[in-house]
Amino acid sequence: MPPTDRQLDDLDLRLLTLLAADGRATMADLGRAVGLSRTAVLARVQRLERDGVIRGYRADVALPGVAAAHRARVGLVIRTPDVAGYVRRLAALPGVGGIETVTGEYDLIVLVTASSGAELDAVLDRVAGWRETVRTTTWVVLKRYD
Repeated sequence: MPPTDRQLDDLDLRLLTLLAADGRATMADLGRAVGLSRTAVLARVQRLERDGVIRGYRADVALPGVAAAHRARVGLVIRTPDVAGYVRRLAALPGVGGIETVTGEYDLIVLVTASSGAELDAVLDRVAGWRETVRTTTWVVLKRYD
């Protein structure tokens, strides 16, 4: 859900700053930090979620001894009456996630992650070899801004 045009007050901004720094903070901890009860903080956070200001929570993971993954966005042009079946087969491939149907030149945009360039290339070759795949265009992610 896109964020609303509602103005955020200073308390909302303080809560958002705290949550951005620690998405696992408890409502009680947040309440102590801003001078509100746990229940009042919970109501505000739920409103911010409902209004689309807080879009989600995630774990930013860096496994020891594991190289940073190669990431690519892949635009796919496909020709099939069974798009759902194609998407299920695509989703079953290692490293494939974030499949979206889109308007415009491409039918699907897909996020592919791999531990090596060769692994990424293997996934791309496999998808390009499917008879329903008309064309692929790949954009390798150089830097990600969160």
